[in-house]
Amino acid sequence: MPTKRTTKKENPGPGTGAAPALKRKRAPKAAAVAASLDAVPRALAALSEEFTASEREAIERLAYSYWQERGCHGGSAEEDWLRAEAEILRLRAQAG
Repeated sequence: MPTKRTTKKENPGPGTGAAPALKRKRAPKAAAVAASLDAVPRALAALSEEFTASEREAIERLAYSYWQERGCHGGSAEEDWLRAEAEILRLRAQAG
């Protein structure tokens, strides 16, 4: 008895009117998303290890003020934080 043959039509030929099937992209796993979101605060904390607690509070207030100056929207929290760190370092150098 002959075996039955089947063929997959992944790319139909011209003139069939059908578009090739597109592969669906998988959404990232929740753990991967959470890990990438946690990376930003850890990176900022690592940058801030050289500052005292009072200096970190001053950096927080200064970075927040930069955000408020923009009308409380837009911009980058990381850029504000780094700008505030640079300002605190400048003030520390002037005082020291």
